[in-house]
Amino acid sequence: MARRVVLIADAQGDEFGPIAPLLGALSEAGAMTELFSDCAAGLVSAIRGGTDLLVIDMDTPSFGGMDTLVTIGRIASRVPILLLSAEESKARRMWAVEVGALGYVTKPVDGQALAVFLTKVLQG
Repeated sequence: MARRVVLIADAQGDEFGPIAPLLGALSEAGAMTELFSDCAAGLVSAIRGGTDLLVIDMDTPSFGGMDTLVTIGRIASRVPILLLSAEESKARRMWAVEVGALGYVTKPVDGQALAVFLTKVLQG
């Protein structure tokens, strides 16, 4: 059975260039991925239930700063979260660990390595 993944990332229409390796890794891991370019809508969908993994690109324009970070912290105990960012920030990485995120990955991502990680997470 496919695992449900909610992905929040900046994607305009069919323009998936920057997140193509991530989408490929999710597909390889057997995930049924729901893509949201609006951060709030993606978080609402993830919170509703049935989400096996929430992947958030923190560089998405609709990412709401501290308010979004607080929301992520609240749901991390219920939904596994993987955070992505182009910013190599020790402070962000430490925050991700503190709130219980599975990981913090700096872009660009290695699709193969990510596929292995995602497969392990989604297989429980």
